Formats: sequence, structure tokens, C-alpha cells
Amino acid sequence: MVDDILASERESFLSSGAAPVRVRAEISSSWQRCSSWSVATDRLAPPYRPGVDPESRLLRAAGPVLDAMNARLGELGISFLVTDATARILDRRVQNRRLLHTLDSLHITPGFVFAEDAVGTNGVGTAVELGRTTRIDGHEHYVDELVRFTCVGVPIMDPLTRRAMGILDITCGADRDNGLVTVLAEQTATAIEQRLFEQQTVQERALLAHFLSGSRRSHAGILVLNDRVQMANPQAARLLDGVDQPLLWDHVARVLAGSCADGTVDGDLPLPGGRSARTRTMPLRDGGEVIGALVEIRPAAEPTASARSAPRLTAPDGLAGTDRAFLWACRAARSALAVRTVVLCGEPGVGKAAVGFALLREHGDDPLVCDAAQAEVTGLDAWFDGLRVALAEPPGGLLLRHLDLLDGLARRRLSAILGDACARGWRCVATFRCASSWDDMVLPGLDADQLRLPPLRNRLRDIPTLIAAFAAPRRVAPEAVQLLMRLSWPGNIGELRRLVERVLEATPGGAVAGLANLPPEVRRAAPRLTLTRFERAEIHAILDAMAETGGNKKDAAALLGISRSTLYRKLQAAGIDLDNTTF
Repeated sequence: MVDDILASERESFLSSGAAPVRVRAEISSSWQRCSSWSVATDRLAPPYRPGVDPESRLLRAAGPVLDAMNARLGELGISFLVTDATARILDRRVQNRRLLHTLDSLHITPGFVFAEDAVGTNGVGTAVELGRTTRIDGHEHYVDELVRFTCVGVPIMDPLTRRAMGILDITCGADRDNGLVTVLAEQTATAIEQRLFEQQTVQERALLAHFLSGSRRSHAGILVLNDRVQMANPQAARLLDGVDQPLLWDHVARVLAGSCADGTVDGDLPLPGGRSARTRTMPLRDGGEVIGALVEIRPAAEPTASARSAPRLTAPDGLAGTDRAFLWACRAARSALAVRTVVLCGEPGVGKAAVGFALLREHGDDPLVCDAAQAEVTGLDAWFDGLRVALAEPPGGLLLRHLDLLDGLARRRLSAILGDACARGWRCVATFRCASSWDDMVLPGLDADQLRLPPLRNRLRDIPTLIAAFAAPRRVAPEAVQLLMRLSWPGNIGELRRLVERVLEATPGGAVAGLANLPPEVRRAAPRLTLTRFERAEIHAILDAMAETGGNKKDAAALLGISRSTLYRKLQAAGIDLDNTTF
């Protein structure tokens, strides 16, 4: 009866698109995601990504567990799969010949990727999306060829970082009433996690033991870390949101270095937004060697004196953003603009002109905008003549755009003109497009401050605010915003604004824009995992090395000092398909 209802609901959804009402909420959400990704239901075509490393940490832990489970239970007609965090199958155990033939015919074998956006609702891909134990029975699958199965996927968690390393999946013939399959899958995943723990170095296991002990005996935020590992309970994680691990370890190491005793050290830890926390830091030792530190952390009752006296960091009027690097650049520009020219540098699309315009408006100016691109139309001498005429007027605000289009000699001439204008009271902001750090002064000979605005890939937490500002008064659904936060945005804020405008145009009747309204190429480009800033920096370094070596993976790995399998793993974990990447 239940199977008939599911089959009917699935057929109705696939034919009409109407939201199903008699299926589990997580299945309904998954079907809608698959529909928005345009997953085909009449064929199973998982992408293939070779290069599985049989000596990876996960497979070394999982192999003996899978062998034992398969030897005891394989003849019952079940298979055991292990995938990575991107739903790529890494290993498989199946003893029943009939099931083996079926799985082979459906590409349920190592190297094939069973992500939701490729093969629809399934025990592996949906478990990756949900991040928890996921059971898919019969007609709950999205693709026709999978409705014959019951699949249970369980995330395998790294015992130290508590991040999902992959999925343990058990697949058998469709059998809704067999509750033991779920129990068996969870027990098997737990056994793999135990072996992962046993693989850790003695020091890492010691750190974990200290973390668990500290968490049990204290209601405070507990943090255990060294230069490579960081473990935090929920209280500490909330307080430390936005604090990078290397900076945190640097603070802790300095505290320990300043202590003459082996006991605890009390101190203050500056936090984003002018906040601070009270810390009690204790060195952790293995024998006589310090292997890390345990930190109890609590919010300070009152802001520190330095925080109370420090100017509040805010974005210029009319602009959105809370990223610290962005706000510090704006604060420095505000301070400098009163006495000298400000040059805003950065990648295309980071908002240099918008920030410059807003800062000049804060001074009460209706800025005069002068674009160096016009020099290519009018000629350089005529452009300079026009600028001199404009600056002969009563002083106000001047926004000079695209100075990168002028050569060094022209910018030296411009410096002399701006020096005279600033002496007569003009406030000047210039923009200079550059993809990386600069070495020379953009305006040589001029008293100017050069400030760099960060790229959007380093401001991902600002994306919801920026989208809301660009879309107002309309709205973009949270699930669409979440997906957009997974992109790297090479075109920065300008690219984001254009995409929001495009999405709203594709959303009829003023409705909320959702996943279905995002362009297909955008949905496909989004990796399934949100990367930390450090992980994004790793990915950019790898891609730079790939470009430098003409796409040669072996040479790129050698250039970076990592193995080729590590290079594959890091890129694939970020959702980057090496076979479809142009360098």
C-alpha cells in the first residue's frame, strides 16, 4: 500500500511538478532539488572520476571493516559501498552474484559519482546533502533504475575535525520493512570511525582525549589546538566565529611562551567586532613535549578598554558588508581622505568605484566622476585638458576611475595635477584595477594612500547581505543564497549583482527567486561543500600550479610538494572536475 502511494506521488511529481504531499519531507525536498538540477529520470548516467587512491586514510580504515561485514552478511543480498565526501564511490564489497551483476550494469562501482545533482535522490548523494543518516526506499528514488533498491547512507566523520570524510552505504533489494539495514549501516560506519581514530598519531589521540575530558567537566567553551589541529565545542565555536585557526594558535602560543610555569594562564582574546573573551590556557604535554593547549573560553562581561575607545567599523552609507578586511579598508580610506588622495586597488568588480563614490558622499560631496577610459576616445592631451578645467571649479569630491589604463608617464602627469587640486581643497579618490599585489606607487610623487579591497571569495559571509541589497524589495530564497555562497566569484561583486538581476528577470510575477530560477550552469558549478578561507586558498594555489604546468597534474603536484592523489582529493572535495577544467 505504501509503495503504491509512493509510486503514485512520484509519477504525479515527475509529470506535473506539483509538490508531493504524501512523502517524507526530506524526500520531497530532494525531489525538488533534483528537478531544479534537471536530473533525467529515464536514465542513470553518473559521471566518472578515476584516480581513486587505494591507500587513502579512509580506505585503509574502511577496508578491513568491509571485508568482515561482507564475509558475514554478503550472501544475504546486500552490498557495502564507501564514497568520499563528494559522493564518488571509492570501494565496494558485494558477494551475491546477481546483485553484483546488477550493480555493475548501473555503474555502481568505484570511480562513479552518485551525487544528487547527477543521479537524483539516492542513499549516497542525499546523505551528502543532508549530512546525516539517510534511507531511501524503492520509489523514493528519483531515477527509474534505482526504484528497485533500498539504500541507507551514513556519513563517516573524521574523529578529530568532526567533518564528514565520506559515506558508508548499504544497498539491497527494495524492502521498506527491513529496519535492520539502517542499524547495520550505522554500526558499520561507527566501526570505520573507530579505525580512523586508531590510525591517528599518538599526539592527535592525546589531544582528542584532553578535549573530551575538558568538555565533560566544564560548561565553558572548550578549545584544544596546536599548529595543525583545532577542536572546539559548540560554545567555543560560537565565540570564535570568524577567527582563523592560524591566528588563534599564534595567540595561544604567545600566551604559553610568556608563562614561566606549567600551570594555567589567564588572559584576554580579541574577537571580531571589538569583542573580547576571557581565556584560561593550559599547556598539554606528551612526556616532556608540549603538544598543544587546552583553552577554556568565556565571553568578557564588558568590552575591553581598547575596544571601547576604538572607532566602530561600519560600511560606507548605501553599501553592504561586515567583512573585517573590507571594513578596515573603508575605515582607513575615511581617515586618509581628509588629508590626502586615496587610491582603491583590487580585482575587477570588487566595488572600488562604489566605495569611492560612497566615501565622497559621506563628506557631503556630489562627486565629479572622471574616467581614464575616455582618454582612449578623446586622446590623452584632451582628457588632461578637460580634467584641469573641471578642477578649476570650487573644490569638491573627485572620483577618478580606471587609472590602470594610463601608463606610468601619464600617471606621473596626473599626480602633479591632483597635487595642486588637493592643495586647493579637493578630495580625491582613484581606482586602480589589479589582480594581485602591487609593488610601485600608482600615483608616483603624490601624497596618497593605496588601499586594497578584498575579493568576494574572501567575503563569502557578506553574500546574503549583498544579495538582499541587490534584490530589494524582492527576495531570493535561502536555499538559493546558500548555493551561491559556494561559488568562487572570479568577477566579484559585479558578477554577483549581474546574476541577481538575471535571476530576478527569470522569476515571474514578483515571486521569491529559488533554486529553480538559478541558471543551470550556476547550479552545476557550485561545489557541495562550503570551503573555509584556508581551503579556498589551497584550491587557488593548486589551480595556479596547474596553470603554470599547462594542466600537467604530476608536475603541478611536484611544484606544490604534495602527492598527485592529494591534489586530486583536494580539488574533488571542492567540487572541481579536473577533466572539465580549462587552464
